[in-house]
Amino acid sequence: MKPKLPWVKHADLGGFVFKTPIITDRGKGDYEIWLQRRPVYCDRGDWLIFVECHGGDLDAQDGFPRYFFGTEDEVKVQMETWLSRRKAYRDYLLR
Repeated sequence: MKPKLPWVKHADLGGFVFKTPIITDRGKGDYEIWLQRRPVYCDRGDWLIFVECHGGDLDAQDGFPRYFFGTEDEVKVQMETWLSRRKAYRDYLLR
């Protein structure tokens, strides 16, 4: 499966970034998601995943950063799936 969103290569992080607006009960905000490649010797995952939420709905239960094993495309698709299930993102798409 291939990612559908326009991920941008981020040279400083050695990974990728995707930023999107969202709409929450508090108004407009955004998610900034970045994926950072981990060294090959790491046993906690191939990727480190971060999500920052500005004016949004993330809480301690969301648990970032996260670790992910898999290819570049697999981690992107996994984060796209996570994003598609967030009400704030769906509300933004439906406006």
